[in-house]
Amino acid sequence: MKKTINLLFAAFMLLFSSAAVMAGNAGASKHMGIAFYSVKGMESDMETSLKSVANDGYVVAEASNYNAEAGLFGTYSPLDYVNIAEEYGLDVISSHVRATLDINDEAGSIAAWKDVFEKHKAAGFKYVILPSNNWETTLSGVKAQCELMNKIGAEANKLGLKFGFHNHSGEFETIGNTDQIIEDYLIANTDADKVFFQMDVYWVSQGGQDPVAYLKKYPNRFQVLHIKDEYVIGASGDLDYKAIFEQFYKNGYQDWFVEIEEQRTPEQMAQMRAMMEEMQKAREEGREFTPAGGFGGFGGNQDPAAQAERLQKSLDAISESADFLGNSSFVR
Repeated sequence: MKKTINLLFAAFMLLFSSAAVMAGNAGASKHMGIAFYSVKGMESDMETSLKSVANDGYVVAEASNYNAEAGLFGTYSPLDYVNIAEEYGLDVISSHVRATLDINDEAGSIAAWKDVFEKHKAAGFKYVILPSNNWETTLSGVKAQCELMNKIGAEANKLGLKFGFHNHSGEFETIGNTDQIIEDYLIANTDADKVFFQMDVYWVSQGGQDPVAYLKKYPNRFQVLHIKDEYVIGASGDLDYKAIFEQFYKNGYQDWFVEIEEQRTPEQMAQMRAMMEEMQKAREEGREFTPAGGFGGFGGNQDPAAQAERLQKSLDAISESADFLGNSSFVR
């Protein structure tokens, strides 16, 4: 009898400890994604960065620093880059790529993207996404850009890849002097089989629109999400993530990535808004616009100690975001 009691007690303790382990890693079993753009200065300490986000429970990732001309992620080939991430349990399935989209040089644009696709296919990527674009100021001009995107998407399809576009708030402005919203026009004039859209839920909101309404309006076009907030996910209380996730899952999709910008002061936020307004004005006037210091944000060139502090600050925000999402019943 004593032996039986001891065996039952041992079995109970094993069950209890297993449940405790599962409870302590509630977010680890969820399909949580991280955009490496969120990790400020990741290449300065790859081991710490990858270990940290993996420990937070992220299991899939999106790259952001591909150099289309060099064919490299920083100093890494695409295959080496994803292999390093896989050592920490991270599956890099998506990539933001800035390559040419020139309607005056279709052949050159298609060739550039074909090279991108071939290198990404060899490394096992699933999505290749254009993160931003300067749109033409006439309907005919944007229509030509859409037709070029369709041709580029067809090249991706040949290799079993998906080609997409990521919005900012500017896509919710109108084209020229028309009533056509850029994002809606892009969706209407691209082939769903060749071009998908990555919704950045924060920038949709900043563009004065409702992310859930757009997910309902175009249930088969927004196949990937960027989950973003003013800074840490869920901290502002401005976005209804529950409704966003529920509609996204209802549409039949699962891949999303947390994207976190630099934490900015009110003065820097005002500076960023002014920069975006100037970008929009330049687009409407058909001229190029590059802000002083480029598009690199407010990180700038920093000494190693400052860079390490910046990196750790971003990892802390990523971890807090993982806590919010991993403990949310609407995320699966």
